[in-house]
Amino acid sequence: MTEARIHAAALRILEEIGIRLKHPATLAMLRGHGIRVEGDIACFRERQVMDWVAKAPAAFTLYARNPAHDAVIGGGVRQYVAGYGAAAIVEADGRKRETRLADHLELAKLVHRAPAFRINGGILAQPADVPAEQSHLVMLLAAALLSDKALLGIPGRQPVIAEVMALAAILFGGKDELERRPRLLTMISTISPLVVDDMALDSVWACARHRQPLIVSPAPAAGTTGPIALAGNLALATAEALAVIVVAQMLQEGLPVIFGLQCYGADLRSGNIAIGSPAYARQARHCARLARFYGLPSRGGGAVTDARSVDIQAASESMLALFAAATSGIDLIVHAAGILESFGAISTEKFVLDLEMIRMVEEVLAAIPADTDEDLALEVIRAVGPGGQFLSHRDPVRKCRTHSWNPDVALRGALPEGRTPADQLAANLQRQKRRLLGEYVAPEMDPGLLRDLGRFLTARAGVDPAVITRIRAAAGAQP
Repeated sequence: MTEARIHAAALRILEEIGIRLKHPATLAMLRGHGIRVEGDIACFRERQVMDWVAKAPAAFTLYARNPAHDAVIGGGVRQYVAGYGAAAIVEADGRKRETRLADHLELAKLVHRAPAFRINGGILAQPADVPAEQSHLVMLLAAALLSDKALLGIPGRQPVIAEVMALAAILFGGKDELERRPRLLTMISTISPLVVDDMALDSVWACARHRQPLIVSPAPAAGTTGPIALAGNLALATAEALAVIVVAQMLQEGLPVIFGLQCYGADLRSGNIAIGSPAYARQARHCARLARFYGLPSRGGGAVTDARSVDIQAASESMLALFAAATSGIDLIVHAAGILESFGAISTEKFVLDLEMIRMVEEVLAAIPADTDEDLALEVIRAVGPGGQFLSHRDPVRKCRTHSWNPDVALRGALPEGRTPADQLAANLQRQKRRLLGEYVAPEMDPGLLRDLGRFLTARAGVDPAVITRIRAAAGAQP
């Protein structure tokens, strides 16, 4: 079995090679639990790994401010998360520019409006017009005001993650209430090969202290930051993930942790990652199987592509990756909408296109009901008879809005006069985006809570009140 051999190789890596952990407190804790530490390299035996990993739950619920959006993660329930971490926007005409706060706000609104998503927040688009040392709080405030869905957090060094947790505590009614339930899901990235830095481990410590869940996401690219042999790349990523999960469980037994291998291919002609490569789809399948082997929820990438604009390449690569993740049984599909240019950029037009692809994937994976006579339509077939037609029968007329899948973006039928297919597809994307944004209604928030959040940002982090006013205005709140 491939997964058993990958698992065995990962354990050999952890015991014979070890992993560099750039965090003195973590190394001291590991020594206290009998882990062999030489300098900043920690080496784990099989029993040490498996005993601690077994303490993490197979599934958990990420609780939203609005219980209607609570997100079950694991146990065969598929969740989607939008693009994450882009520093540039690709416009409808293909031009690329740096992201601004307005882009992040627009994306947060689109996520809130999209039925495919129960989780909002994180780094939807890193705003260049907000000071970097304040952007984590500004982005979290935007998600909290513009949406009442479950929240992605933002990792950082100890002062940053402490501020994130303090803001979340205000939002959810105090520190004790925050710690009572999983509320804020934070992504932890390793540095392949076999390094976890102080920022990642600071985040692990803070999340564990506040009992908040983690996605542990090593992302080696086969041939550059990982071995070109895909099984070896997976073994390397598995070793990194298991080490971080052990640390998290030592800090807080039973802490929800997602096993999130994000293994890619690489273009060895340039040394760049290749996220649209079939190598990702192949490795995602084994990520899901390994997660089930460890009894953990899984995370994999979504509609990812190396394309630089919304084009044929973007659609084909994105559908390959998205469909592979969904059919492999990945529990949390991140980067499910908007990503372009190997994570370097995000596009609202691509976001809308990806929403349609998610609908298609979910439609394909839905079971065809065949439990009743009506499902099998025998009486309808009898009524129409040999050589007849069904279009005018009352059964398809009655069910056409519930039983027939129709696109919001893709083209069908005749084109309007003077329009090319490319023109009409672009127009459909814009129309659908305008519809989603036009129907956006901000969730209600207690004015006192809103003031407390704003005061925290201005007093503790020195955020410009004008930035907070912009977010409040986007949410329809009074200044």
